[in-house]
Amino acid sequence: MNKNGRSPLHNILLLLLGLLVGSGLGLYIGWVAWPTEFTNADPTLLDESYRRDIVLMTASVYAADGNLIIARQRIASLGENGEEFLLAVLVDEILRAENETTIRQLVNLAADLGLSSPAMAPYLAPTPERVP
Repeated sequence: MNKNGRSPLHNILLLLLGLLVGSGLGLYIGWVAWPTEFTNADPTLLDESYRRDIVLMTASVYAADGNLIIARQRIASLGENGEEFLLAVLVDEILRAENETTIRQLVNLAADLGLSSPAMAPYLAPTPERVP
């Protein structure tokens, strides 16, 4: 027993109870009452894997809707080197050779944006030859 008539075990239990109540209250406030909301994150600040996902999703959406203006804006949102990054993702996908649909979507997007790479040639649709 100490001066205030409480045993050390009682003080430890009160301390643990205070920590549990404080932690629970902190979690409730941080996750339920006032959670942090991230909106309008700048894609240039994202990790490379997330930027890669943006490129792949942009190519997929472009293949579905054909809206080149929106696709160009999405690629431009990746920063000054957005088109270079698109080509880097394209070449990486070609080298990995895992999903031909994804490769064709990336090739079509890059070609429609006016980009070119020798690696794209096998995936571009051949132009019809004129018969004399």
